[in-house]
Amino acid sequence: MYFARLFVSLQFVMELNGKSVEELIAMVLNDINQKGYSSVQPFSIGKVEERMMLYAQANAITLASDELYMSAKQLQHCMRASKATKGLVVENIELISFPSNRFQMDLYYDGECFIYTNAQSKFIVHPNYKMKISRELVVQVNFITATKIKDPAEFTLPKYKKI
Repeated sequence: MYFARLFVSLQFVMELNGKSVEELIAMVLNDINQKGYSSVQPFSIGKVEERMMLYAQANAITLASDELYMSAKQLQHCMRASKATKGLVVENIELISFPSNRFQMDLYYDGECFIYTNAQSKFIVHPNYKMKISRELVVQVNFITATKIKDPAEFTLPKYKKI
């Protein structure tokens, strides 16, 4: 497991090659818009923030690592046509700015996932998500997916615990 995490971290450093995380996300989105896909390997968007880490520790929730990850495949998935027809596609600028904006967003736990929200979109952190790297290596990461919010009152439901 340690070597799998090390591989992901090294891959991230190699791909980043002087780019900020925001620039990397923009590059992936540009690839998707131009080619319909991106070959960029999954990448870290930064460390798990303290409020998530403390909540996980206090509630016996296991986090796969101390990093949060996104992937080109996930970014493509959150932009798919079926989401667009339902008005659920998160705007590119929100995806690009998420790594730095997440610290100002509300954070919830729904019993399975952590959810960052800005009342327009939600970014779901799947702890212990199993992901393939280079078609062979399976690692567990804290993986992020994104969608627009249909109803802002969603987070008033009892299943959501605000952190």
